[in-house]
Amino acid sequence: MMESTKEDLILGYLTNQIALLPSLAKQYTQGKVTRISFLKLRSIADKFIKTGIGERIVLMPGLRGVGKTTLLFQVYNFIKNVDKDLEIIYLSCDNLTKQLNSNLQENLEVYEKKIISEPFEKLNKKIILLVDEAHYDENWQMVIKNIFDRTKNVLMLISGSSSTAIETNTDLARRMHIERIYPLNFPEYLLLKRNIYPMKDATLDIKKAIFESKNLEEAYQILLEINKGLLNKVYTKIPNLELELLEFLSKGGITSTLEIKNTEDVFRRINSVLDKIIYQDIVTFYPSIKGIVNRIFPVLYVLANSSDKVSYDKLNTIIQDTSSKSVIFDILQALDKAGVIHNVMIEGSPTKMVRNSSKYYFASPCIRAALLWVIGKFNKDSATIGLLMENAVYNTLHKIMVYQPNIIQSIHYSENSGEPDFRLYTLNGKMLIECGWGKKDSRQVKELNKERFSVIISNINSPQIDKQNDVLYIPRELFLLMG
Repeated sequence: MMESTKEDLILGYLTNQIALLPSLAKQYTQGKVTRISFLKLRSIADKFIKTGIGERIVLMPGLRGVGKTTLLFQVYNFIKNVDKDLEIIYLSCDNLTKQLNSNLQENLEVYEKKIISEPFEKLNKKIILLVDEAHYDENWQMVIKNIFDRTKNVLMLISGSSSTAIETNTDLARRMHIERIYPLNFPEYLLLKRNIYPMKDATLDIKKAIFESKNLEEAYQILLEINKGLLNKVYTKIPNLELELLEFLSKGGITSTLEIKNTEDVFRRINSVLDKIIYQDIVTFYPSIKGIVNRIFPVLYVLANSSDKVSYDKLNTIIQDTSSKSVIFDILQALDKAGVIHNVMIEGSPTKMVRNSSKYYFASPCIRAALLWVIGKFNKDSATIGLLMENAVYNTLHKIMVYQPNIIQSIHYSENSGEPDFRLYTLNGKMLIECGWGKKDSRQVKELNKERFSVIISNINSPQIDKQNDVLYIPRELFLLMG
């Protein structure tokens, strides 16, 4: 049981927090366009307010700096516009820990006892609970499940690190909707940075053309029409499309950097975000990393500068530890769970995958660019920008695989040098994808795939086809507009 002095302290904090909510919401949302994820969150909130049914727990996992807190407050603004009298409470578990030496459970107990003055079981009004940085409270799942079981009148929107979704227990996972908050994709970047709305249904139609069309010719004709529409309705609003794409790849993935004009300042901000992820988040969630935390950035620099698979032996030269393989494994696993990197395994049997090195991609190409800048390797040459472009293509494919695993079942790379960047297992057969910043020919996909046409993403103005080699050429920006 809480001491009365701590209870009074928490009551004062909660009362002040509720009073400050409108100004906090203004601070976080003023002048900011909503992201695509907001549409789903808005829909869930609207249904709950008007009908009392639907999702009651929404988890929003994502990397630091991708705008999770802003999204929570944009939902707050929407709810207040629908019903200005609806009760909303916002709690940041980070603040509860650092400012009050408290936790979610204690604050909700005081809220229940002193503010709404009735147990959750007897609630006859709707309440919206916004929980930010849930990962700072090791018992957040138990607390949220407890409220879910006690009442149907509370909608809970919860933000957390990327790993919160992975570590959610099965019992809670069945009760929640997971809305992953990724770094910005190209359509969102254009929306937030330039206030350019993508052409209606273009994202969906591009995806259908590439992965669901019956044959090469059908895919080509669909993309040709989409590209014509984009040329007339979207690209005309962008003074220099190539420069805009370069801006997105190098510094456009993190929402908190969009208003920073100087490139070096953007890179400093991104590296500051990484510093917090490593020295605060990872160290908090993976205590085994504490003794080797200073080796994480050197590993990241190697991964950022690599255009091919990376072996443990290569990383050994950086770590220089007698137990370096286990150390490297721990580091890579922690970075993956934190959402900083994703690994792509070799195509083949499970045994072959485990034994071979992986290729690593970052959650956003701008993270790779910022790391390259630190070690003096960021250049605007075709090789460097091509590496960022490949990263962006992977991010696009990975997101489809997460949300629509029926379309893309898996993504791999080939063990043979000179072969395509990606081998996908899709709904309609294996597909090869090669990408680059400049012009590309079909030599890397020629005669390698007999199941579905191959895709080459490169610097062209309009879709093209090579019927003889069953290859579809797609402009860089057109592919990335798939999201």
